[in-house]
Amino acid sequence: MNAQLEQLQARVRGQLDQLQPRERLMVLAGGAVLLVVIFYLALWEPLLLAGKRRADELDSARALAVRIESAASLAQSGRAGGAVDRGTPIVSVVDQSSRGSTLGVPPTRVQPEGNGDKAVKVWFENVPFDNTVRWLGELQARYAVTVSSAEIEPGSAPGTVTARFTLSR
Repeated sequence: MNAQLEQLQARVRGQLDQLQPRERLMVLAGGAVLLVVIFYLALWEPLLLAGKRRADELDSARALAVRIESAASLAQSGRAGGAVDRGTPIVSVVDQSSRGSTLGVPPTRVQPEGNGDKAVKVWFENVPFDNTVRWLGELQARYAVTVSSAEIEPGSAPGTVTARFTLSR
């Protein structure tokens, strides 16, 4: 291998010796520029890109950590603050929440079931379907009230329904 390298060097020197001094200078300068370009493209640029990629990954991980911490604190505050109210009678809960802005339309009729503390029947006419679903979700989240049975029919206007729910705790 060493002999082959010496042969190559001798051949290159022979080629350079045949060139004029100006041509020799241009070939050596071109070779130096080529070595710098190869060094930059093969070593330096990949290192720079890897560093930038790692910095972006670190920023992304930090942003994720902040979102996780805020979600955890929100969950803790919800648990500590007693987000679910089970003490208010179900009839009062349904009456108060249905008059709020979520539903937009008061119930046509509210009738306690049994002793009134565990279940209630609620009738609505021409209430927006989306608002009804939001209201039911709010009842579930805030007061632990669930839908035991539901009868839903299309209302007279598009997007509205006539519904009867049996809600229980």
